[in-house]
Amino acid sequence: MPRLSPKLETLRALFARSGNQCAFPGCTHPLVNGDNLFIAQVCHIEAASSGGERFNPDSDDEYRRSYENLILLCYPHHIETDDVDRYPVEKLKEMKLNHEQLFEKSSFKIDEAVLYKLKDQMDEYWEKIERANKLEHVFQDSGLAMEVNGKASFFEVMQSAHDAIAGIEHLLESFHKSDESLLGDLRAILEKCGLDATAIDTIPYYENPFFNRNWEYHNLGSANWLQRISIDLVHLEVKYLEEYLITNSDDLKAKKRLEELMPVLEEYASNAMHVD
Repeated sequence: MPRLSPKLETLRALFARSGNQCAFPGCTHPLVNGDNLFIAQVCHIEAASSGGERFNPDSDDEYRRSYENLILLCYPHHIETDDVDRYPVEKLKEMKLNHEQLFEKSSFKIDEAVLYKLKDQMDEYWEKIERANKLEHVFQDSGLAMEVNGKASFFEVMQSAHDAIAGIEHLLESFHKSDESLLGDLRAILEKCGLDATAIDTIPYYENPFFNRNWEYHNLGSANWLQRISIDLVHLEVKYLEEYLITNSDDLKAKKRLEELMPVLEEYASNAMHVD
């Protein structure tokens, strides 16, 4: 799943508890200046993507953009806290908590226009993705460019992922059938060359490299990995919808999708097992 921008309600909560100051201890650098310009940064405690500071591979994109994982810092202190040895996850979370407790009853409220400006930055990014893929792709004229739809909804991206799994399953099944026909194909070639193909049958199956070729890959390896990614996609979608519906409870499509997926994940949780 691509990097997700923070939701507007998350940004509202961050600024409401910020006192309009950088969260670094002792720093009074404002977040928004007198001209309503955002002059600080929305920072991730655990990085939003692989390679970033304190990235947690066991987390997910929804948590990475959540209120709990975001902190407001001025630019110099954002750079300073990139030192992961001095500023591990626990220290940054403590810094965020202590700062918010100082301004728990703060009356500061960010101008909605500033919030929308922050949100617009990500909207501009997705427009850039759309333009790059549809108009500027280096192989655009070849008709071979892979689609990256910047305007696709979460549901459309998830459906595309499920469709990709179905495509991989079909491809693996084709490989399986091809391997099963190897022995017969070899017999046919030998006979075409005027050779005695029956000699193949004198070789024990466990010494014959054409008998059940790649059996473990087809029946164990691919089956387990496909099930693993299928479970993770359903799990991810349930997690997302759980959070999404907290602030979008009137979205009937999302409600229906969650109702469909919950028993699916329950079934996986109760019965999914490795093929061995």
